[in-house]
Amino acid sequence: MQRVIRSTFSGGVVGLGSHGFREKERQALLREPHEGEAGPGRYRYPSVVPDLPAPREYLPFLEAMHERRWYSNFGPLTRRFETGLGEAFGTAEETCVTASSATAGLSAALLATGRPGPVLVPAFTFPASLGAVRAAGMIPIIVDVDRRDWTLRRDCLERALSGAGATVVMFVTPFGMRPNFDAEIDLCLRAGAAVVIDNASGLGVRRFADGLPRDVFEVFSMHATKPFAIGEGGAVFAHRDHDEALRAALAFALASHLSPDGPRWGFNGKMSEFHAAVGLAQLPRFGPALQRRQEFVARYIDLLANRDDLEFPREADRAPWQFFPVLLPSEAAVERFVTAASAVGVEIRRYYRPSLSLWPDAATFGPCDVAEDLADRMCVLPVRSNAEREEAEAITTLTAEALNGAL
Repeated sequence: MQRVIRSTFSGGVVGLGSHGFREKERQALLREPHEGEAGPGRYRYPSVVPDLPAPREYLPFLEAMHERRWYSNFGPLTRRFETGLGEAFGTAEETCVTASSATAGLSAALLATGRPGPVLVPAFTFPASLGAVRAAGMIPIIVDVDRRDWTLRRDCLERALSGAGATVVMFVTPFGMRPNFDAEIDLCLRAGAAVVIDNASGLGVRRFADGLPRDVFEVFSMHATKPFAIGEGGAVFAHRDHDEALRAALAFALASHLSPDGPRWGFNGKMSEFHAAVGLAQLPRFGPALQRRQEFVARYIDLLANRDDLEFPREADRAPWQFFPVLLPSEAAVERFVTAASAVGVEIRRYYRPSLSLWPDAATFGPCDVAEDLADRMCVLPVRSNAEREEAEAITTLTAEALNGAL
């Protein structure tokens, strides 16, 4: 017998068989905008096309989940997924703890440091970095970045560590490109400050060869728009001594609120078993997907190689590439490029804009002129892991032609 439920789509009655919604409702869902689109059909080539496993690939995990009746709270699928992430991207000295999102992971890492003071945050980043600090009940202090690698300026960092009384420093890897900021991290640790690295779109490439130092945490996103996509989720890598503190921070501090080591409070930031199931299906398919993304970016690098008026990464294996960042010579050139690309069906986004220094109620330590200038001139180009060769060539060629025409 077919079950009947009340539909929230049309107000009518919808029959549910073994395959879920009837065809009319499925088609209605398919007409909804894609991830990142302002509306259906606006761009032939949107900035992001998520690449997740097909439902049949994670169905066995969902069935096992349902048989156990264990759906959240660091269940067996989540633990198995954490083990897989650790084996693929971590070291024996590290723990990997999943979270409901990278933002939740950042907040949990901040709480797990046990340092309640101000947090230094680079001005050139996505606003989630700022939001995570506030969600952890800590005070963000915005500082400027280096024009060369788009990360925290060492001179600003040195002054702010003493002048702002910072107890934690958040480093950001711009667009998933991890620079060599080992010396800056060492500076923070010697000053007694813990370090949290927001590497949201960087999961899958080079990390610390010997694992993270004890008071350094690295956080990744697995949102649908990221290279390693599961729909929504985050992963925190840290020294294994911090495993319990991270899990406590993500589960209301129930296991640690009376401990002198804390954290003394937490929130609900756990990954569900549903998302862990998708992650387990994503693990074996990520290597080939990463290679395709890097090959896609290599084509951009070749097409733009002679443009001395542009700044962009020159090594395709440097990141997993959610997007490919390009710094244009002026904001006017950016606006011309966005318009020209849109005219041929390509969506170009302007990321890390505005600078965090311009957000409401954001406290800064000194001017953030570099970050504000970068935010005005930065664009990100579409990257795919699920495009056929013909589509990949069309996207990169049309984008490069629009860019050349705007300069």
